[in-house]
Amino acid sequence: MNKILMIAFFGIFLCSKMISQNPVEIIDSLRTNLSKVSSVGDKAKIYADLTWYYSMVDTDSAFVYGKKSLVAARKIGDSTLIAQALSDFAVVNYSKGDLQQALNFYKQSLTIREKQRDSAGIASLHYKIGTAYHKKTQLDSAMIYYLKALKFYEDTGNEVLANSAESNIGALHFNQKNYKEALRYFNKNIDFFRKTDQGKLLGNALVNKASIQLVMKDTLSAIKTLAESIKISESINNVETLGAAYNNLGEVYMAQHKIQQAKEAISKSLQYRTNSNMVADLMSSKLTLAGIHNTLGEYRKARLLLDEIRPFYKKEGIKEKLSTLYLQYVTVFASEKAPDSALYYSTKYALLQEEIVGEKALNITNELQAKYQTEKKENQILKQRAQLAEKDLEVRRKNTFIFGSLGLALVLGLLGYLLYNQQKLKNRQLQKEAELTSALAKIETQNKLQEQRLRISRDLHDNIGAQLTFIISSIDNLKFGFTEISEKLGNKLTSISNFTSQTIYELRDTIWAMNKENITFEDLQARIANFIEHAKNASEKTEFSFNIDENVDETHVFSSVEGMNIYRIIQEAVNNALKYASADEIEVNISKEESQYQIEIIDNGKGYDADSATLGNGLNNMKKRAREIGGNIEFNSKINKGTSVILNFQK
Repeated sequence: MNKILMIAFFGIFLCSKMISQNPVEIIDSLRTNLSKVSSVGDKAKIYADLTWYYSMVDTDSAFVYGKKSLVAARKIGDSTLIAQALSDFAVVNYSKGDLQQALNFYKQSLTIREKQRDSAGIASLHYKIGTAYHKKTQLDSAMIYYLKALKFYEDTGNEVLANSAESNIGALHFNQKNYKEALRYFNKNIDFFRKTDQGKLLGNALVNKASIQLVMKDTLSAIKTLAESIKISESINNVETLGAAYNNLGEVYMAQHKIQQAKEAISKSLQYRTNSNMVADLMSSKLTLAGIHNTLGEYRKARLLLDEIRPFYKKEGIKEKLSTLYLQYVTVFASEKAPDSALYYSTKYALLQEEIVGEKALNITNELQAKYQTEKKENQILKQRAQLAEKDLEVRRKNTFIFGSLGLALVLGLLGYLLYNQQKLKNRQLQKEAELTSALAKIETQNKLQEQRLRISRDLHDNIGAQLTFIISSIDNLKFGFTEISEKLGNKLTSISNFTSQTIYELRDTIWAMNKENITFEDLQARIANFIEHAKNASEKTEFSFNIDENVDETHVFSSVEGMNIYRIIQEAVNNALKYASADEIEVNISKEESQYQIEIIDNGKGYDADSATLGNGLNNMKKRAREIGGNIEFNSKINKGTSVILNFQK
């Protein structure tokens, strides 16, 4: 269930669109002005404003005007207006729950803002992209974009937006179960929002703090914190935060087994979330209410809610929510005595748990085990009944012996039929037991593998990383502690320090790959973009560009080994262009034709004679990595005409 409330766009970016009137009044005024203007440019601006203000009250109308705004902006070719229209239209898609479409529009807008070098616009889009990834539970990508936005807000002294970004970073720490760090962020936000009288943001931060208190079993404090958030939010009619606060209050009552009070709180959450037009949050409250219906034995109501929200979560692919939904279906079909449907959804639940490898894996095993024990007890009762029936038949046979062999044959036939059915039922139960044992073994194996990967990555980070950092510190102390050190030795120490720093950076990349079971093009894009940002800082005279064709599926999944090999090949090629080629332009292009992917790294450096050059360790390592992913790599270079590295592979 969703316990952390991310700071909403409308609360954060009011500084860019200040509202002194009711949104409905502004909409009426804009529609009046729309009928008075004739130029496409003026209409495009009004369409954009209507999109923004309608997104607060009516997402369907906002969607219509968002499309009109985009068409008009493209017609006049105003890049600034196009970027704003794309961003506003993305907000509408986000509000409707279409997160992937929202990301597509945000990234198109970001491309334009980067070309314009609009730092404030870039930071705003970084924040919004981070929030969309956060909603999709792609936490690594969300953290990268939040940190980029936070750096800009800190550098420009915008404390309100900096604290808002920190609040969402705290939410990420909560999702990663780093509760102490999350609580540190939220307490800092709460102090600031109280001091600056930021009512909406304060209400959000209090909801987040209550979520941590609930997880840490401090139920009384959680109720007190939520009550404060509700009081503040009601005073300013902040329906979004009220929806989240009542939703989380319902979860507190659920934890206390106060089911009726939980139902009332969730019902209030549904009322507020229906009015706020936040589809994803509304579906979350409906999922919680379905669970309450199941707990109260209201299975029909639960199933109606589950059937309503299932298409949304399947479309969005939010695995944790789907996992909860499947588990609720198991309860519904068990109550309806539909074992095939119950087994179907319990299997889907188990398979989904293998992918997300979380704490809920233990819950499903307990759930399935409980159902297995129940069925086992029922079979024992059936067996006892069969035994009683057999004894009864024996008594009847003795009493009716005088009726002759015909009566005896009928009794024996009935007994054989009963024994046959009993054996058939027993065989079916043994088959279910074997399937359950196999599913439990798979889950246990996945848990052990994930625990081992996490343990190795922690050891690498805590031990090897700390030792490398100590080496850098020791070298720096040597350089500054001895004033008469020779220039040659000083250069050598600097080289060792730089090499060690690079080793730490590569170690972090390795830990990142180890912690991910699968890596997508989106993950690679975020990681490569981060690497190129570092490369820009190291070589300010070099222009970098990173391009990915529209026909490339950004959600395509690689194994962690494949993803890391692709990333290392790109990293090695860029480093070679910087170190040896003296390039001032470097391009990274990713394209796809049918099932063939191509990654091309091009520079305009001094190049080399490919016929006479001997491949070094770096190029040989790139060829080895290409072979490991079943691909091939080409090196094309001419003296003074640059170098291109082309990687081709099929997936």
